[in-house]
Amino acid sequence: MTAQPTLKQLVRRVRLSVTYGAKLDHDRQSDWQRQANGYRCTLRYQGRRYSFDFWQGVGIASDPTAQVCLECLLSDAQAGEQSFEEFCGEFGYDPDSRKAEATWKAWRKTAAGMRRLLGDHFAAFLSADRD
Repeated sequence: MTAQPTLKQLVRRVRLSVTYGAKLDHDRQSDWQRQANGYRCTLRYQGRRYSFDFWQGVGIASDPTAQVCLECLLSDAQAGEQSFEEFCGEFGYDPDSRKAEATWKAWRKTAAGMRRLLGDHFAAFLSADRD
């Protein structure tokens, strides 16, 4: 039996480029995002790429890494793979909440992006141990 690879092992095949400054317009950012360090990131894997904005709190002095970005994106993607009702139940959202629906749709979009980027390896990345 072969041991399941960890995210740390899988991420070695993923490349990340980072520029300071998120693409999202300042007036569309949350209060927290305006205070945090925003980045525009691109992950590359097997000839495919996925670009996204990424924020880190001001207490984090280093630029994001591919592993940190993937941990966050895969977590969001996992939630986005759920039905809306499952999502609300797991995260304590009211199913009648527009904010809940917007969050779920954003995470579904992230899931689709991760599926495109990782292709046939999406499930392996999603289920990898995130040590």
